[in-house]
Amino acid sequence: MKSKVPLRLLLTLAFFLSSPLGARAEHRATRLGNPAFRFAPPLHTPEDLRARFQSEALRPDIAEILRQWGWTGDLADLHAAAQRAEITEVRLPYGTRMPFMSSREKGRPVCLKDVVWVGSEPVEAYAFNFASKGRRYRCVTPKPCSNFYLEDLGVAKPELLLVKSAPAEAGVCAPFELKLIYRNTGGVPATQVRLVDRLPAGWKTTNGASEVALDLGTLQPGQGREVRLPVLASRAGSFTNQARLTCAEGIAVEATAVTTLLAPALALDCAVPAQVFAGRPLNVCLTIRNTGDGAEAKAVAKLPVPEGATFVSATEGGTWVDGAVVWELTDLAPGAAREVCARLSRRELGPVNFKPTVQGVCGSLVESACASRIAGIAAILLEVVDLEDPIQVEQDVTYEIRVTNQGSATGTNLRLRCNLPASQQFVTGSGSTSMALKDGTLNIEPLPSLEAKGVATWRVVVKALAADDARFQVDLISDQFEQPIHENESTQQY
Repeated sequence: MKSKVPLRLLLTLAFFLSSPLGARAEHRATRLGNPAFRFAPPLHTPEDLRARFQSEALRPDIAEILRQWGWTGDLADLHAAAQRAEITEVRLPYGTRMPFMSSREKGRPVCLKDVVWVGSEPVEAYAFNFASKGRRYRCVTPKPCSNFYLEDLGVAKPELLLVKSAPAEAGVCAPFELKLIYRNTGGVPATQVRLVDRLPAGWKTTNGASEVALDLGTLQPGQGREVRLPVLASRAGSFTNQARLTCAEGIAVEATAVTTLLAPALALDCAVPAQVFAGRPLNVCLTIRNTGDGAEAKAVAKLPVPEGATFVSATEGGTWVDGAVVWELTDLAPGAAREVCARLSRRELGPVNFKPTVQGVCGSLVESACASRIAGIAAILLEVVDLEDPIQVEQDVTYEIRVTNQGSATGTNLRLRCNLPASQQFVTGSGSTSMALKDGTLNIEPLPSLEAKGVATWRVVVKALAADDARFQVDLISDQFEQPIHENESTQQY
């Protein structure tokens, strides 16, 4: 007659190998996943594990397993952690000793204590941490069988979480936001919690602080919130911003964020014609360029108008403000250039200098310079008249030569030459400069200059030698005219 073996021992042997005779009472697990002994169906995803602990059908069995082990924690803490805690994947290598493992005997929950894994290969499992009644635990569940167990990790401490985020790129002098999220993810309160964020050099909050220090008091398990810090940066570059969260229990965590600050850089060119004639429009053009790597929100360009000049008009919405033409240019992208022009007028002759400026939202003032010259025009009127006509032979006749500068510029190096007909003979002459006869041509000494609206006169006395319709001719040349100016005066000699 065969001896009967207790059913529980048979089930255990089917699932485990018994310990050797004389050894302490341990269970040596060799394989997992037998449908008859597994605690619940196999696991494939973390969501499967959460579903097991959320199952109303399994809750009493889980409680019974933990009662058999003698656990004194709070089941609610376990179930709550199974829903919100981070679930990680772990491998149980050969020789892993487990304080207990859940199993089943005829469908009833059974707690097998002191289990050693001696299978042929590691076992894949899911794990999550939680705290209950002042102690920390790790719940481990092999995937093939859902046979969970708990590891006692000792006295529970707060677990602080700190997450910091910032934009990857931001503009200098434009406000941007840092975001800090902190939380006590542990199972016990964290006391005297303090959050410190020391901003990089050149950074300040919008209320002017270079460091943010917040005393947060006590954080209960699961408690936390989000802090937003609007900040400004005054210089470009790549910056690492680090924040630190601490508590009286000796826990400290840090979080960093990296932001690249982009900055515009303005350049200014001034262009104006080298010379403009008086009374003609004077166009001054400014080119504003952004040579930086950040956009310029607003650039203000100013063109002070020199004394004596008059504002006529401007392109690109330029306006006349307190003696200057002003433009406001918005959204100047990196590498972009904008040209603005002002039309002025000025009649006063001479040099005219321009010193425009441009300034961005927070950059330094950029200056430029250009110059032009207001030039006049020499317009010469040559008049020759005889003071008597007709005239008898052997009598003298006087010719008056009048040169008038009707223009706006000084005429220079004026030279006159008188051609006498054969029927006339030079007698004498006088006027603004002296004169002399040479080879039948009367040359008048050059007049060095004749200012605008100025008049120069000469008188030439000649003697009529014979009856003739005589032509007294005067030629004038100067630095301002390439071709001579001719003037004839007819005199009847009888």
